[in-house]
Amino acid sequence: MLYKALNNIAVSYIVLENDKIIDCNLNAVNLFGYDRREDLLGLSPFDLSPYLQDDEEESHIKGKVLIEKAYREKMVSFKWRHTKKNGDTFLAFINLISINGLLFSIITNIDELQEAEAKIRQTDDMYRLLFDESQVMIYFLDVKTKRITNANKATLDFYGYDLETIRNIDYIDICQLTEDELNHNIELVLMNKRNYFYSKHICANGETRDVEIHAYAFTLNNRDFIIAMVYDLSERIKQNLIIESFLKNSPTPIAVLDNDYRVIDVNDKFTELFLYTKNEVIGRRLDTILTPNSLEDVATEIAQEALKNNFVRKRTIRRRKDETIVNVEIVAFPIIYNEKIIGTYIHYIDITQTLKHEMQLEVFQKVLENNTEGIVITDPEGRIEWVNHAFTCITGYQLSEVKGKTMNLLRSNVHNEEFYDNMWETLNRYHHWHGEIWNKNKNGEIYPEWLNIYAIKSQNNITNYVGIFRDLSETKVIDQKIRILSQKDVLTGLYNRVYFNDNLERVIKKEENVAILFMDLNHFKEINDTLGHYAGDQFLMEIAHRLEDLLNGNNDTIIARYGGDEFIVMIENFTSKKQIASIARRILHMIQKPFIYGGNYLIATASLGISLYPKDGRTSDELLQNADMAMYAAKNKYDRKIMFYNPNMRKAVDERFKIASLLRAALEEKAYEILFDPIYSLKKDAIIALEAKIKWHNKQLALYSRQKYIDVAIKTGQINHIFDFVFEDICQKLTENQDLQMQIPISINISIEQLEQYTFLSQIKDKLCKYNIDPSLIEFEFTDNNISEKSRRAQKAINELLKLGFNFTLDNFGQDNSSIAQLKHYNIKKIKLTKSIFKDIDKRSINYELIKLYRLITKKMNILLIAKGINEESQYKFIKDIKVDAAQGSYFSKPLTFEEVKKALKH
Repeated sequence: MLYKALNNIAVSYIVLENDKIIDCNLNAVNLFGYDRREDLLGLSPFDLSPYLQDDEEESHIKGKVLIEKAYREKMVSFKWRHTKKNGDTFLAFINLISINGLLFSIITNIDELQEAEAKIRQTDDMYRLLFDESQVMIYFLDVKTKRITNANKATLDFYGYDLETIRNIDYIDICQLTEDELNHNIELVLMNKRNYFYSKHICANGETRDVEIHAYAFTLNNRDFIIAMVYDLSERIKQNLIIESFLKNSPTPIAVLDNDYRVIDVNDKFTELFLYTKNEVIGRRLDTILTPNSLEDVATEIAQEALKNNFVRKRTIRRRKDETIVNVEIVAFPIIYNEKIIGTYIHYIDITQTLKHEMQLEVFQKVLENNTEGIVITDPEGRIEWVNHAFTCITGYQLSEVKGKTMNLLRSNVHNEEFYDNMWETLNRYHHWHGEIWNKNKNGEIYPEWLNIYAIKSQNNITNYVGIFRDLSETKVIDQKIRILSQKDVLTGLYNRVYFNDNLERVIKKEENVAILFMDLNHFKEINDTLGHYAGDQFLMEIAHRLEDLLNGNNDTIIARYGGDEFIVMIENFTSKKQIASIARRILHMIQKPFIYGGNYLIATASLGISLYPKDGRTSDELLQNADMAMYAAKNKYDRKIMFYNPNMRKAVDERFKIASLLRAALEEKAYEILFDPIYSLKKDAIIALEAKIKWHNKQLALYSRQKYIDVAIKTGQINHIFDFVFEDICQKLTENQDLQMQIPISINISIEQLEQYTFLSQIKDKLCKYNIDPSLIEFEFTDNNISEKSRRAQKAINELLKLGFNFTLDNFGQDNSSIAQLKHYNIKKIKLTKSIFKDIDKRSINYELIKLYRLITKKMNILLIAKGINEESQYKFIKDIKVDAAQGSYFSKPLTFEEVKKALKH
């Protein structure tokens, strides 16, 4: 509006329409003693006048006459007495000008500004003052010629022309509008329907600038003109783009507040953290929605400090939309434009995990500080950085006495240089050394200690060494019986881990054949869960007794309980790998014998991994790690529970780490999509069900088989993220496409490990409430061996899902370990036969008879029998002939996107 231009000149100015003030400048506000421009808008000029003028004529009557004269003659000048807000009056000189139905009143306070009277006595002088002194770009446009007739200095500077040049340029060449568009805009101004426009103007140097134009029409000598005020928006738009990019790409939640602490904008990270949509927070004060009641004053204080041009950083709590509390660090700082504070940026950093880590570090520090073993931490060069209280008690040195010094201050003369060289060689090679060492305390006394040194690494670089030691002075003099007891496991009476490791070190030094048999009990957890820990302890003691009875006749054998349900056996001087395999089989056979407890027959199996010295490792750590690796390989083999270590196992571990890393990256980058593999009824020749499958858009991950990445996802817990995405996506699609009347179920693969998690059921129930879908439209799919290995917790979860209305499909049925007896325990609606059963099949094969048997059983049990992996016409004809119910495979269809599924169902 014109008001913006007049803010920059020393003239009081109001605009009248229908005897009401519709606009004014700041000088007019100050002249009449008001606080805000809005206080004047809507008032009548007679509201600002006394009842009688100086000539004793009523202001209302006299003013009406002057207004009518101004409309007739376009301009009238006169003296007028005005009244201020506080009641004081002043005599003013008024220039009342009529422009296109509006009255522009230029007011000069005669009492205060006598020296300005000469300047504004004539209308031309007033216009020149407005025109020349304004910092706003102003020009006059002849409507008929569409050329600029006059322009002020600000205009000429902006466009880069002198006055003579700009007068000879067609306006259409500046405003980048077509002739029709320009005529339309001029018509809007002439009819007073629109007075502001946004446009792009071309300057003399060819640069295009974004501008805001305020235009008003007036007539002079029967000719139409437009007075235009132009504001450069280029810098403002550039700043807005920068701010928008900053908000959009910031990794932290951000809110932008105005000076009244109300939200102007928030970014997506803000909505993710606090669960509000943009529309729910814009225009509101954050302290009313995010701040717990007890902290409202603190929230206001943060915003106030930022508006004082202060940088604020504070840790506090905030409340999400779901009423949960989140720990945040708030960083607030002012937004400054044209050297004025116009608002506040507030960053919210979720520090929930940070606080947990800090708390854990504090706990760890207290544990270390109060540990009865001496602990010392050094830098990579061996300079001491920290010691605990036990260190001081044992050595006599305070931290202040040893900080920055090396451990050489404790060195005695008991050991030669070769001892220390070997210690460092081991430490540098394996990042761990342990053994007995004689050191010297502050008093000069030499004492024995058992020392463990660990190299701490970060990104393949050693950052610290940690030494943990205990004083062996008393141990050296205690009774040999107590020494032996210290070597034993309290529960089972077998040797413990420390003793076993010490002896393994001793035996390796003899460089004789050594076998390590690492054993872990399968399903021991179920005994604890079902009968209690006391029963579990009794079972472990029984296993220990059996191992002793079986192996203690051999003096070259050491048996130890390594921890939990893990046992370890060391056999020296073995003659052959065959001998070790025979012993391993005898151990497993012995463990499988029933153990009677409380009238219950307890039966367990074990997985056993074997490493051999020197073939599989030349140090105790290597042998133990490789035996452990072989044991886990045995756990993953259904038909082989004894495994000798081979180098491929380490490759398999490396491969699992690689797959886990690729999965993590793919999930973070959302490099996947859900496809749906149709299941066709052979009788109806139509889709009767779908199986959800995830397709990775990560080329490296796509190289691995589906089973491999699923196994890794289960072990790493990433299967939970995958399931959550798939399940929610399906729920959402079912909700959004109810109009399709798609009543065919979609199956999702799950594992026993998921069912054993306490959060799994609540995760599903939450989605059911959120999307309000029919549970019968979703089926959960197990593999056959999964279902046979269920735990008590998994069984409970299955029963809950059945009660909710979900159904189950049994996958890969027909493998060696398939059990028809399992079918009666679950509400199984479908069985998928394993792909391998259809390979090279003919009517004379055993597989053919098995399929006929399965067909007969499922028909009796009213279970749908599905053939998987039907990729060839010969397979299709075979299953059609044998009357299998349904089939799935590339012969019928590739996996489809959901849009393709909808098209397929419509046809």
